[in-house]
Amino acid sequence: MTPMVASSLAQDEPSGLEPTDIWSEDYSNEIFPWAPESDRDRQFKEYHTYETTKALMLQLEQENPDIFEFHEGLLGGVNARGETVTADTYEGWYYGYSSPWMKITGDVQNGEYNEFVGDNGNYADRHDVMIVGNHHAREWMSYTVALMQLEVIAFSYNNIGYDNDGDGLVDEDPWGDANNDGILDDDGDCLALATSPTNYQDSNGDGTNCGPGDLGVDEDYSEQFITDLINTREIYLIPMLNVDGNIYDREVFCPAPAWESCPSGGWRKNLRNNGPDLLPDFNEEVDEDCDGVDLNRNYQFEWGAPLGATVPLIPGTCTPSEDEQAGIANNDVYTGPYDTQDNDGDGLINEDNVDGEDDDNDGRTDEDWAGGNSEPETRFIQDLTEMNDDVGNGASEFKSTLTHHSYSELILYPWGHCTDCETTDHDQLVYHGDKLAEMTDYTNMQSSDLYPTTGDFCDWHYGVHGSYCYTSEIGTAFHQHEDDIDHIAVRNLGTGFYMAEIADNPRERADLGIANISQNQFIQMPDMVNIPSIGSIPVDMCVANGFAYSLEKSVSHVMYRTVQPTRLQSDYGPKEWSTTEWSMAMFEETTSTCNLLNGENGTVIRSNLPVEDTVSGQVHYKAMLGTLGGGDLYLYPANGEYYVLEVDYRADYGTLFGALFMFFLVTSFVWGGLAICLRMMLVDENEKEFSEAVLEDGD
Repeated sequence: MTPMVASSLAQDEPSGLEPTDIWSEDYSNEIFPWAPESDRDRQFKEYHTYETTKALMLQLEQENPDIFEFHEGLLGGVNARGETVTADTYEGWYYGYSSPWMKITGDVQNGEYNEFVGDNGNYADRHDVMIVGNHHAREWMSYTVALMQLEVIAFSYNNIGYDNDGDGLVDEDPWGDANNDGILDDDGDCLALATSPTNYQDSNGDGTNCGPGDLGVDEDYSEQFITDLINTREIYLIPMLNVDGNIYDREVFCPAPAWESCPSGGWRKNLRNNGPDLLPDFNEEVDEDCDGVDLNRNYQFEWGAPLGATVPLIPGTCTPSEDEQAGIANNDVYTGPYDTQDNDGDGLINEDNVDGEDDDNDGRTDEDWAGGNSEPETRFIQDLTEMNDDVGNGASEFKSTLTHHSYSELILYPWGHCTDCETTDHDQLVYHGDKLAEMTDYTNMQSSDLYPTTGDFCDWHYGVHGSYCYTSEIGTAFHQHEDDIDHIAVRNLGTGFYMAEIADNPRERADLGIANISQNQFIQMPDMVNIPSIGSIPVDMCVANGFAYSLEKSVSHVMYRTVQPTRLQSDYGPKEWSTTEWSMAMFEETTSTCNLLNGENGTVIRSNLPVEDTVSGQVHYKAMLGTLGGGDLYLYPANGEYYVLEVDYRADYGTLFGALFMFFLVTSFVWGGLAICLRMMLVDENEKEFSEAVLEDGD
């Protein structure tokens, strides 16, 4: 087997090493490469505030205008429900800020412009993913993970082949278990560390050796893979949805060091004034016993179900919690007010709640809701979701969504509103949830198995828009200790990239994964490629019979490039080739069959690489497959890697006449040159004899 560049094979390290024996000093000391050691918030040694969050996003946009576009709220207009809204609609009740967010895609300043959303970079052939942090104000790690994803994207885009841990190898340890051997430490560097007296294998102190978040685990991901994702996806990343609540929690309700004073407490909701106020409130202070709405109980799908939240007893009034007698008057899971409008204009109200059914039997579905999406923050999510229609089919573009929360070390999937129930996509949701849980060493479970909810983000996104949606419950406290910020953020970093990867068609990806189809396909390795004496070089792909591949060149092709490496490039690999352009060669069907990696029969599709006969050096190649169902970015080999094929000069002299011509031409040069040399030698000898004779006569 010919090894690929950027191999993910384990390093052959002896056991019992110190961190500095393997890695760079910066990596050993958990210093990230995108900021100076003294910059504590960018080094994730302390929490960002709203102000520093916004400042960081603006800075990253300024430094990376080709992939980042910063926004706050939406511009507004007439939304998908026929409502006229403005930018003010999305401003927080109390402090007046809209949620900051980043649009991320390659060449973000081009593409289509969305007048309602206000963003550029809308491409019909790119798949959209939404990632949201900080629904709940006190859950500080939830926006921290999103900010680290921004930093990693900015640092990694087109920074191909970066050696993240400084061990001299690149791209050898991607997120998750790349080798499918049950070990997350794919390159073996964490496992090579000494375990006593200091257990370096458990650098994060969670009791698990070489697990997610430990040094040397999933630390050397592929920058090419991240670059491919950014160029084929549109990522809508909203780190801090609940700006109002976050500011209030940090500055008033539970200021730092919150991890000491209230690690498991804090302000949860936004700052809606639930009133009614019988007397004027000249100071406009927050009523902590009554104000605020739980944003993750305020989405419209199955809003107001009698599980997991509290609806207002009287429309428009505060509903105190059942624990008021115990001195806990604030109701943390208040759903927000009832909707009192006749949304469909039939003279009735609240007769057709959002549940996917025609409750009033009038031929329309979900058109007169009882409540939900009453808050600036949830209306922002609703309108961003429903007004993001790149292809013009009236449907949301988001097929995968992720919302970060804390805490419990869980991955949750729908349903949340009902117990003893399953979605029609249950097995597929479990499949992707297991992948997310593998990366984090969290527990994957249905949301309602933790506790039932009503009107939460994932039930709404899945129930209304069919988006595969997951909730990550990060860490072990609402206000995680400062010392834990960096390694917990690292532990959860891969989840956002995974959700971006499956944004093309998550159900199809799950079906192919469950059936063990996509992972058993392969492209020919270099020692299997037959290089002809003349013409294009055929490279075969073995495809499973259950994989509905597309032959559309834009989604199914072999990427290749020809290079003549220097000694340095041969030794160190892809970083030296990061600016070398790739070409694209389409696949063609054949009648040949092949054996998949699991031994089952497959079909051969072939790509003929138009490599010139005069090329001498290397051909780098890799494949991407797309499906008839709209899937893309099935990469072979995986994780942005590529194979290297050694190619010798193959050009001959062409026709017989050309060969004879070249023979006589070469012969004439050789023999003619030889004759000239002999003549020069004879002339020189004659001149020497003549000179000697002259000298003798002179004597």
